[in-house]
Amino acid sequence: MKAVLKSKKAQLFIIEAFIAVSVMIIMVTALYEVQIATQVAPEQNFQEDVFNTLRALDKNGKLDEFLSKLNTGTIPEISSIKGTLKQAIYGSLPDNGEFVLSCENMTSNAILANSWINEELDLPKEIIGIDYLIIEVNGEYSPFIIHLQVWLKGV
Repeated sequence: MKAVLKSKKAQLFIIEAFIAVSVMIIMVTALYEVQIATQVAPEQNFQEDVFNTLRALDKNGKLDEFLSKLNTGTIPEISSIKGTLKQAIYGSLPDNGEFVLSCENMTSNAILANSWINEELDLPKEIIGIDYLIIEVNGEYSPFIIHLQVWLKGV
């Protein structure tokens, strides 16, 4: 074996083999990195999920209950329905999602004082606004707009 390694042809063959394997490893690594770099990041359409959640809450009567409790309910009743809405909306957002919700009376153009959810949160520069119109509450004409502002933390 030592005689083979001492000959110049054997040494040249070993060097060529090492270079060939090194070039193959570099090429495979470069192709892999290019493939990763050119993949398009999936676009998140969480605002559609949140809007669909609002629609489902409306169909289930939770938004009507929320608006009714704001007008005639006690503080514990309002807090309870707010907790239900908060849980449903957070369930439709990604893990790093946040929101602020308020309700505006279309007749008086005033924001209902007890309607705020997460009002203590600071709004970032980039938010997505979702407005949901409600024409009737419990079968009576009473127009309201639910203003929902959603965003992702750390993005």
